Amino acid sequence: MIHEILSPQQCADCKGCCFFDRDDAWEAPAPLLPEHNGMSACTHLTERGCALGEGKPAECAMYPFRVMRLGQYKVIALCKYCKAVMDLPLSEIVQFAERKQEQFLSVGVVKEYNDEYIILKII
Repeated sequence: MIHEILSPQQCADCKGCCFFDRDDAWEAPAPLLPEHNGMSACTHLTERGCALGEGKPAECAMYPFRVMRLGQYKVIALCKYCKAVMDLPLSEIVQFAERKQEQFLSVGVVKEYNDEYIILKII
């Protein structure tokens, strides 16, 4: 899904979304390896990226976008730590989120909002 706006190589070069510290381990949609130097990696991470390819969990495929709950609302939010997406023009990011809204909602995962995310749209 994200490869509509980022190349697979951009994601494979970074892999930042596949590492979790204690504070963001709640984000992990797959099992994590034991912690090393304060970080845990997804068990599916390889040198070339995700071993699951197109079969990866939907949450991973849509990262850095999330559907989140903010009070009584659901929002489409963007994790500000994905440098490749953050380097895109805001208009392109918002257009992508609007095009993918139904697909994002169909994943069925809604997490509580936190300030590491930028709200793109209230649903």
